[in-house]
Amino acid sequence: MPAFPRLILSLLTCINLFSAIAGNAQSQDSSPTVLLEATSIMHGVGGYEEKHLFVRLTGDGKVEWDKYVGNSWERQASSVTAERVLEIQRTLDSIDKSLVHGTMGPYHIYVDTSTELKIHMTARQGDVSFSVQNPWPPSVIPNHKPMPKDVKAVLCEADWLQAQVANLPVSELCKPQKSSH
Repeated sequence: MPAFPRLILSLLTCINLFSAIAGNAQSQDSSPTVLLEATSIMHGVGGYEEKHLFVRLTGDGKVEWDKYVGNSWERQASSVTAERVLEIQRTLDSIDKSLVHGTMGPYHIYVDTSTELKIHMTARQGDVSFSVQNPWPPSVIPNHKPMPKDVKAVLCEADWLQAQVANLPVSELCKPQKSSH
């Protein structure tokens, strides 16, 4: 092949390569940051395990969660206001990430099952991942051990968010405490 057509072919290949790289960089930049994601895993007798998305919030206010419909989990989506996103972000930014790590709990005792909430959050101090075992209080068995304030703050943000978008009740753990005065 003569030199000139080879030069044109090389230039077109380079332009195509740079276009692909630039397009890939643009698509990565445009995807919103996941601020808070919680996945619920129920463990049962005989190795039973059931996993579903409890709630996921992205920086643009999009919220996703799984809803049990029929015999399977279906992904649902909604959104919250920018003010609500900032409120949640402020809570996450206030968490001392050295206090939330690894597997936390169990905080309650369940019979024949256990629940694990795997949490990933993006805060000012960076990405934080941890899991909380048996976070939700059962109705008859008392607390196994107290839940740290920072763990409860993140857990309750996820619970309030899911309750808000899925039109579900807030967990007893996360309901405002009534004053005895």
